[in-house]
Amino acid sequence: MEKQRKIRKFKFIARLLKNISTILVFAVSVKPGFAQQRLTYSMIQNLLVKPVNQINFSATDCAFELKIPYVKSDVVQAQIPDLPSGVNFVSLRRSEYSDENKISGTKIELWLNFAEAKTYRLRSLHVYINSRLYYIQFSPVVISENPRNIMPRLVVTFENGQELISQRRGKTADEAKFSVVAGKPVHFTVSLQYAVQIISYTWSVPKNALVRELEQYDITKGTLRSSEFSEEKIPVSTFEWEPLYAGKLSLPDMKIIATSYNGTRIELKLPDTLIPVTEGISKTKKNDDSEAFFGYAFATRTIKNKVTPGDKLSQEDCQKLAELRAEEKHSIPFAKKFHERKTFEQQRGITDGAMEPTYFWLWSCFALFFVCAVFTVFSAISRKILGILSFSGAMVIFLVGMIISSVFISRTYAIFKGGNISPVPEESAAAVSSIESGKRVLVEQKAGNWLFVRFGSSGGWVKDDGIIIIDK
Repeated sequence: MEKQRKIRKFKFIARLLKNISTILVFAVSVKPGFAQQRLTYSMIQNLLVKPVNQINFSATDCAFELKIPYVKSDVVQAQIPDLPSGVNFVSLRRSEYSDENKISGTKIELWLNFAEAKTYRLRSLHVYINSRLYYIQFSPVVISENPRNIMPRLVVTFENGQELISQRRGKTADEAKFSVVAGKPVHFTVSLQYAVQIISYTWSVPKNALVRELEQYDITKGTLRSSEFSEEKIPVSTFEWEPLYAGKLSLPDMKIIATSYNGTRIELKLPDTLIPVTEGISKTKKNDDSEAFFGYAFATRTIKNKVTPGDKLSQEDCQKLAELRAEEKHSIPFAKKFHERKTFEQQRGITDGAMEPTYFWLWSCFALFFVCAVFTVFSAISRKILGILSFSGAMVIFLVGMIISSVFISRTYAIFKGGNISPVPEESAAAVSSIESGKRVLVEQKAGNWLFVRFGSSGGWVKDDGIIIIDK
């Protein structure tokens, strides 16, 4: 009997040790924080409704989220608070989540739309957890201006750190808070902001200063930037600017046509700020060294390889040729005016004069189109299918002829007086090539008193007094 009592005692002690060891093994195996697998009031106090993206723009849907750990979505409800003026509620969604730390819970996502760019402090989000109301704070949200509404601008940065901006909310220029010394070179960099591409880039040398372009960056070659919004200032070019005398002087004239984030093309200029220039060390300019004093300003933009054209036609001959071509434009092809112009060109040594597009083809196609349209109507009334198909097909052909004729006639042609053409609309630019006087050129673009003309495979800029427009 005593022996059986001892055996039961040993078995009880063995089971007790086994249960204790099992509890110890489980306690070691679970992760820290297991005892905290429930939502406490202190945890709720630390919750925040945060914006999903770091940068948020006006007039777009901005996403926010709130993660509530350790609760199921079926016991959570959210209610949008009263929103300030200019903030609109878009949508709200509730779902369950599980993160990389194997913590699961409920995620509330909501989308708001902000009309203006500024910092917003929204009222608390009303959240019900197990039918109990809690107020969860919003993080302050900074709304930036929508890139579609931001126009590109030029930023001029001087070596002293001062910046001048060409455009800022309707403001044309900043005030210069520094002065420079006449005769002392000043360096500055021109940068482009809020743009994706440069379409064209030109600058000219002013009369009141010496200017030299030290470096030109890749964006001037028309390189397309990423369409993703960025406030980064992209350098365009670096200049050395030396005012020649004291007073208030403006920066060099620069024109840039750039594409904004919304696809709009805009022409930009340097700020029209007048920079104070004080007296510097006077320089005595002698007749024998005047070129040395001013020459370096054009070191990178001097006129090179100028081509001297052949015998020029006189001003009267160029004017006469333009008049003959204008008359040919309003006459019948290969008629009297055509032969008069050809004879005149042969007498002046012009053997490759192109034929002038005439209004005859345009009006002929229009008349035939109208006739075919009338016959098409008659065929339709008479229910003649063959007539309808035939005259409709002819109408299409004559319509195409009208379009082609209109395109050729709408082009602006001119008689070139002879001389060099430049790659940019500047008198100091190197010549691309030369065109003989009396040649007919195509005028493609106008910039001030400069015109871009094309002759054959070559093209360039020329002053408007160097050509005579045909049929002006």
